[in-house]
Amino acid sequence: MSLEDLLLRLRRRLHLSGSADDALLCDLLADAHALMLAYTGRDTLPPALTGVQCQLAAILYNRLGMEGESRRSEGGVAITVDTLPEDIASQLRPWRLCKAVRL
Repeated sequence: MSLEDLLLRLRRRLHLSGSADDALLCDLLADAHALMLAYTGRDTLPPALTGVQCQLAAILYNRLGMEGESRRSEGGVAITVDTLPEDIASQLRPWRLCKAVRL
């Protein structure tokens, strides 16, 4: 899937109609891609994970302004943020590469 296709998909997911935020969305897609590569230990992502990249980029978009926070409590409402949400991790886990260490 091309970057343009991913961008359109992410815009639809976030209910954004214009292209004013495209640079930010591209950055978030790149960040999501890098996080997924680091988690899976791969050099390239399998095409099957394209949807997960879009999901993760949407999560990153919704977390803007919360950088560095893991918990917040305001007015009796407590919010906890996972580094990598379990639903995303469960989709990535089967694609992780194992590493062998020689002693």
